[in-house]
Amino acid sequence: MNKLTISKIGAIGFIILLTLLHFINTSVNPIWQPISEYALGNIGWLMKVAFFSLGISFLFLGIYLCEKLPNRGSKVGGVLLIIASLGNFLAGIFNTDPVSTIPDQVTISGQIHNAAAGVLGLMILATVFITFQFRIQEQLKPYKKNIILLTIILWVLEFILIAAMGVYLSETNGMITPETPIGWPGRIVIVFCAIWVWACAHYLQKSNFENQPL
Repeated sequence: MNKLTISKIGAIGFIILLTLLHFINTSVNPIWQPISEYALGNIGWLMKVAFFSLGISFLFLGIYLCEKLPNRGSKVGGVLLIIASLGNFLAGIFNTDPVSTIPDQVTISGQIHNAAAGVLGLMILATVFITFQFRIQEQLKPYKKNIILLTIILWVLEFILIAAMGVYLSETNGMITPETPIGWPGRIVIVFCAIWVWACAHYLQKSNFENQPL
């Protein structure tokens, strides 16, 4: 099984597991509570597996890009994906604190989890460097429009999430509460990250890039 196939399986696995958790654990309100809350409780292990699955997806695509695509830009994108994958692994190892936790009572585990969530943002930055390869690599040009469209959508979704967080969290002194409906925007962004990675790996496979001379 090659790296791109593993990356695609990881992305699909994450989406399936996260979707399943919405039906299994109805105590988490998706309107305002983040997906990290699914890692708390008796079936929290399932969310941990989901985080690891997405991390594997990022990691294997990043390694493939570093190994197979010849120029510096693709390697920058690959390295950013690899670093972002570490954020997923850390998020799977260290649980978040419940959203009701006041800042003075945040645990070390919660702090590491929050820092890991920030590292995940590098994946979105990586899409810029990787998408550019679809413009300059002849084998990838047939899929250029598709990946550019997906990248634009992902960035728009990310900006919507940032704007929503800025507006709602400013009204609650940074605390996530039922008055901060940022749960769905966050879910849409992370799921679309998985879709983007799957699509990128799929287009690389279709281009038969691995068998092209460097």
